[in-house]
Amino acid sequence: AIGAGDTLVGRTTACTYPPAVSRVPAIGDFGTPSFESVVAASPTLILDIDIKSSGIGPRLDMLGLRRLSIPCRNLDDIPTAIRSIGIVLRRETHADMLADSLNANIEDFRRAAPKANRPRVFVELGADPLTTAGSKSFVSEVIALAGGENIGDKIARAQFEIQPEWVVSHNPDVILCMSLPSGGSLRNLVMKRPGWAGISAVRNGRVYDNLNLDVMLMPGPRVLQGIDELRATIAGIRKPD
Repeated sequence: AIGAGDTLVGRTTACTYPPAVSRVPAIGDFGTPSFESVVAASPTLILDIDIKSSGIGPRLDMLGLRRLSIPCRNLDDIPTAIRSIGIVLRRETHADMLADSLNANIEDFRRAAPKANRPRVFVELGADPLTTAGSKSFVSEVIALAGGENIGDKIARAQFEIQPEWVVSHNPDVILCMSLPSGGSLRNLVMKRPGWAGISAVRNGRVYDNLNLDVMLMPGPRVLQGIDELRATIAGIRKPD
């Protein structure tokens, strides 16, 4: 996004956008790099989001490679991350322009977001065990800017496990299926879940899957697109597939 794509010599399998990145060798899964592949790529700089506590960072450091951590846990981290990358890659002008634009647009979304009468939203991040997003999650921020109220916001965590009865008791107006399907339609599985027929979202058919999770869950330059798509979904403009 800042014109430095030609400097990439490696990526994770989760890094799939833009399409041109497919020409860059994958050096492992997200959070689990292949150290042999990293060494073979001969990078002069490794960018990571946050691997300090995983033990991976020290192992990379032992290889004698330069590494820079770029935290990206919330919306305001995104423009800061872009500026930081722009500095180390000497693309400050492009990075500052993009970061300024993102900052301005995020503030526009914040001003436009309704403060009252927001639909209650349940985010299903995992089905087994049943997992949802708390107030410290990136997706909760996106939901708020898209005009919804995450029912998990009372828990100050990024994500946490729940019982099905917890969802029933909170009676969400909208259910967003953001987990990976283990077989069949996620929407159909939720709509047929025992004991959930009385939930407002299920009763009114406001259960959504086939969401563009790349722009809704991954902090990056396309976050505004994710907010726009989610706003249409929460408002009921986008119909369930």
